[in-house]
Amino acid sequence: MNVSRPATYRYCRHILVVTGIAILVWSGLEDSDALAVTILGGVAAAASTMFLLSTRLPRLLVNARNRLPIAALAGLWAGGLTAVITQALMLFKNVRHGHINPDYPPQMILAILERLPLWVLAGGLAGIGIGILLKLRANRQATAEKT
Repeated sequence: MNVSRPATYRYCRHILVVTGIAILVWSGLEDSDALAVTILGGVAAAASTMFLLSTRLPRLLVNARNRLPIAALAGLWAGGLTAVITQALMLFKNVRHGHINPDYPPQMILAILERLPLWVLAGGLAGIGIGILLKLRANRQATAEKT
């Protein structure tokens, strides 16, 4: 049985593979910068959320009425997942390197988790913004088809 997948499915799958390779390269480096791990966590969370949407909810996204709430919930999910993946990557690097003084001290990992509510809020707002853009795009296409 051949199942037709949307194009975003392939793109998200490729982004996840590239992100995984970047994480493996990053984890081998001697680096304790929080910016790189946060970017990797954010990209992994966004790609995972888009992969989840493209595999589980493709029929719901067709309805223009559902796009804004689904985009807001996806943004909330991606924001929260960013904090969790970032702290997991920090812990993974600490365990992998096994130094006496870890690359990311426990206080830094806890500081990332303290930012979880703010990242959820930021993700939700970004999701609302994306949902509004999708709704405007659908309205423009509907207007163009009528003329």
